[in-house]
Amino acid sequence: MAAAGVARPLRVSDRPLDETIVAASQRTSVPFDPLQHLCYSRPSSTISLDDLKLDFPQASSQTAITAPFPLLSPAGVRELRADIFRPEIVGKYGSWKYPGVYRIRGYGPAAPFAYSMWRSPEVLRACSDAAGVDLDVIMDYEIGQLNVQLPKHPPKASSDDTVTNEEGADLKDLVSAWHHDSYPWVCVLMLSDPVGMSGGETALRKGDGGILKMRQPGMGYAVMMQGSMVSHAALRTLGSGERITFVVSMRPRDPMLQDTSTLRTVKPISNNDELFRQWTGYRFDVVIQRLAKMREVLQAEGRPAAETHRLTKEWVQEQIEYLQSTVDEMDLNDYVAPNFK
Repeated sequence: MAAAGVARPLRVSDRPLDETIVAASQRTSVPFDPLQHLCYSRPSSTISLDDLKLDFPQASSQTAITAPFPLLSPAGVRELRADIFRPEIVGKYGSWKYPGVYRIRGYGPAAPFAYSMWRSPEVLRACSDAAGVDLDVIMDYEIGQLNVQLPKHPPKASSDDTVTNEEGADLKDLVSAWHHDSYPWVCVLMLSDPVGMSGGETALRKGDGGILKMRQPGMGYAVMMQGSMVSHAALRTLGSGERITFVVSMRPRDPMLQDTSTLRTVKPISNNDELFRQWTGYRFDVVIQRLAKMREVLQAEGRPAAETHRLTKEWVQEQIEYLQSTVDEMDLNDYVAPNFK
């Protein structure tokens, strides 16, 4: 996918990310238009949890990660980058993640193109189709996290391989620590041109200790990953270019499926006043939906009294545990520190 005409980042805190952003970021953001900005094609293949030698009965799908698939057109990439790299977004919602890696998150509706895109039925249908399970964005706060890697090393020979299996690979140059995501699913969208780029893959740790690396082939391509189940890390790009990824967290839409969401990895990097407000709102919404479904079950005629009692008792206990975990996750003393081992 061609990179021509795609907006480049601006300077952040007087440090250049790459080039000064072009005029596209200076005009009013346009709304997302799926006819112009979406170009989804189903992924050619998926890697299952079994393929990675992982066994998680609580997983909402057997899909661990999809092969990269086209999601945005060049016009969609251009508008999304222009929206996120506006100075008012970078200045208010940006921070240094690690030396050489910048992060922008928590802006929600303040970036109208990004917000309308990820809330659009068309994009959610595309992500759900790729993942094999009906998904919804976890909450507005997670629309979305932009990770910007600055150039560090001189160029090295690049590879066109999309997936490689590297047992015992030496992965010292991590952009992110090995981790499990706080939320069940993520869509990871590439907003950089990988031509001439070496590295920059997503590394996944297999159950037997081996490493699988996934490389996205072009700007506007995405992968769906069940990141709460798979330990993974982003590898540093080797070369003179940028590595910009857009990450949006999702959960199964069906409220009856197990919700594995936590806040442990996101509390240290978030505005917790807003994060906790949205967290409680989404969790209470899940309980309300579960209550409506359970009411339908219990109101069906012909069930013996003992069975009604048993089902009600089990359901109430499950909701007590769910609500208690909702409270426990807001403990500010409980979070995961980075681990680069």
